[in-house]
Order: sequence, then structure tokens, then C-alpha cells
Amino acid sequence: MADRVLKAPRNARTLLFWPAKAPAEVVERGFDWFDVLLSPAERARLAAGETVTPADGIKASSYVLPQGIVASASSNTATVALVTLTGGELGRVYSIANRIETAKGQQLERVVKLRIRAK
Repeated sequence: MADRVLKAPRNARTLLFWPAKAPAEVVERGFDWFDVLLSPAERARLAAGETVTPADGIKASSYVLPQGIVASASSNTATVALVTLTGGELGRVYSIANRIETAKGQQLERVVKLRIRAK
């Protein structure tokens, strides 16, 4: 599952790709927001070798999907947002956004590309 759940980068402009899928294939994909949710102090403790859990966490998550891509389910933990996807037109590359609201009120978004290929 490691290749299907991407680490959400701290820089929102980083270009990301999920592994490609076939049009009829049902896949689970997601974002791991752990690094983004860390405060500077928590990041420093982590760099020093401590085990750290972010004080902030995902309160709500939603995926913004283009026409042709369908979500049959979505879920989240305090740090990971998942979505189950199907559909898409062969040869197209779609942009999919994951928007989260954190327990501390932050509104964050990351965009990923999903290529539709033959199985």
C-alpha cells in the first residue's frame, strides 16, 4: 500500500502522481498528512530522534474529483485520508484534490495526478 498512499508534501505546489489505473479497476489511494501536520517544535523533536505524534489532526477530509472519476468510499484517520476510485477514460491524466480541515482549524489542500492506462 506504500505506493498508493503518498506523503503529502509541505509545499503545496509539488507535482505528485499516484500509480496509474485501468478504467474499470477499483483502487484505493490516499495522502499521508503526518509531515504537514507537525508543528515546528514537533518536527525538531522528530529530527532529534524522538517518537512524535502531531498535536493537530485531520477532522474532515474530502476529495474533489473531475468528471469521469468516481469515488465509492472515503475515510480518514488523524493523519491519513483515503479514497476508493473507479472510472476514467483511457489515456487521460486527471487532477484530483484532497482537502482537509484539521482539528485546529487549518484548511489544507494537495493535488495529485492520476493516469488512466490499459490493464
